[in-house]
Amino acid sequence: MSSKLKIEPRVRRLKDYIEDLEKGLLQIPPFQRDKAWDNNKRKDLFDSLKNGYPIGSLLLWKPEEDNIFERSMEKVGPYTTPLTGNREFYYILDGFQRLSTLFGCLLDKNKTKLEIDEEEWKKEFFICYDLKEEEFFIPRTRDLESYQVPIYELIDTKAAFLRERELRTRFEEEQVESYMDRYRNLGSIFIDYSLPSVQINGGGIEDAVEIFSRVNSKGSIISPDWMVSALSYNKDKRGFRLGSAIDMLVEELKVYNFDNIKREVIFQCIINSFGKAHFDQMNQKNTSKIEKLVKRADFVEVTKKTIESIKKAVHFLFENLLVLDSKLLPYGNHLIFITDFFNQVENPSKVHLEKLKQWFWITTYANYFTIYSLSKQRAAYLQFQDFLKDEEQDPVFNDRPDTAFSVFEFPPKIFFGSVRAKALVLFLLNYSNDFKIIETSKVEGLNMNYLFVDIKDEKGNLLPEGVLPTINLLTEQFPKSKDMSFMLEEYNSKYENYFLTSEMREIFNTYHKDISQRKILDIRKGLIVENEKAFVEALGLKYAV
Repeated sequence: MSSKLKIEPRVRRLKDYIEDLEKGLLQIPPFQRDKAWDNNKRKDLFDSLKNGYPIGSLLLWKPEEDNIFERSMEKVGPYTTPLTGNREFYYILDGFQRLSTLFGCLLDKNKTKLEIDEEEWKKEFFICYDLKEEEFFIPRTRDLESYQVPIYELIDTKAAFLRERELRTRFEEEQVESYMDRYRNLGSIFIDYSLPSVQINGGGIEDAVEIFSRVNSKGSIISPDWMVSALSYNKDKRGFRLGSAIDMLVEELKVYNFDNIKREVIFQCIINSFGKAHFDQMNQKNTSKIEKLVKRADFVEVTKKTIESIKKAVHFLFENLLVLDSKLLPYGNHLIFITDFFNQVENPSKVHLEKLKQWFWITTYANYFTIYSLSKQRAAYLQFQDFLKDEEQDPVFNDRPDTAFSVFEFPPKIFFGSVRAKALVLFLLNYSNDFKIIETSKVEGLNMNYLFVDIKDEKGNLLPEGVLPTINLLTEQFPKSKDMSFMLEEYNSKYENYFLTSEMREIFNTYHKDISQRKILDIRKGLIVENEKAFVEALGLKYAV
């Protein structure tokens, strides 16, 4: 960090910050996170003010050089704030969510010349205070009772007279006094509330990022993609922001139920696309490697291409391997490696794609990404790179070629923290569909069901031999039910793909359920094990029962 930085602590009233934002004296750096708070967090902020609780400090920064960014973000809350032409403004490094909430809610839209997004203001920043119930709320309509007050009114000293006059037309003297006491008390709290800030003068973008990466309101580390957003922002004249690009990507992945994929995995996909394994490209304790990467002239171009490849990778996983939800993805490395595949192989052949699918199954069943040390993971990465260049190459690295990978034994329960359990669910899904490709447009996602929902082990877990995952088709395939025992009531040859046989059907219809359910699950487990064993052995793996 630069030794030229000057740190100045300061305490100012809340109203001063709002006035500075309105004048453009506080601006938002382009790498700043977008609006992230929901309405409950906004109301909680005002509740903290009301109770006199601290809401943290602000971190403001004035860089050493002019025009360090080509432009700032102009939107603060629902308002478009001005860009001042002089250097007297500070960038908000920490506290943007709080300041945008305070600004959006406490600035009187009827008395400012700033452009406003009315719809956004109404939905997110029109917070009122109920003098009767003494609570904050966002009204569903603008028709308020006289004791319900928009909070921007509370810091307008002239508005109190009009509010009191309105209350007197509706309530007795004693009630009016009670309401007005609450009104003035809360108004005074808002007007007098003091908020500390730390003003940093000097330094460049790297200093700002370093500060931003170490300090925020919760004392936690900023996610790497937002840090890279800061470092890469001016590389693209169109204002490329990695954080926003990932936001848009996540939105597009919703159709594959991958919108909950960890941002860290997406970031690793991107970092991995620069010619080295992602774990060699970055180290969260040392940002210098990332900074060096971001300075590459092709950083934005490669990143944009990789984002397109991530979409192709998720599409491939969804349609070809029935990874119908990100929670079914065995390893983040699967997405990272398959993204690299589509980054480098623009028109893959059938052979290339089939070997990629085989690699997926082997690495899933073999616990591939957890059995190896870092140096062997590096060897696995290099072997995969050879496969990308030549489809005849084996994509799987085996440090002991004469020894087959072993598959863990049948999982004791189904939960998505276990790669072995995910492997079983994926096998059952693909087996039920004859390992055929599906079409995204016809599928909603995954249904996790059980043959019997009342058979559990001594710890209360549903038995894994009873799990019956199905593809949730847009055209209804099965009745909505977690208990799929109805599939045993009548014969249907298609149900044999779910490991349900005529023998089980006969048992189900003959014996009391206390006996029949156990018998059926024992038989079903035997069938699943037999077929799963044949499947993994065909892949060259050793199956443990």
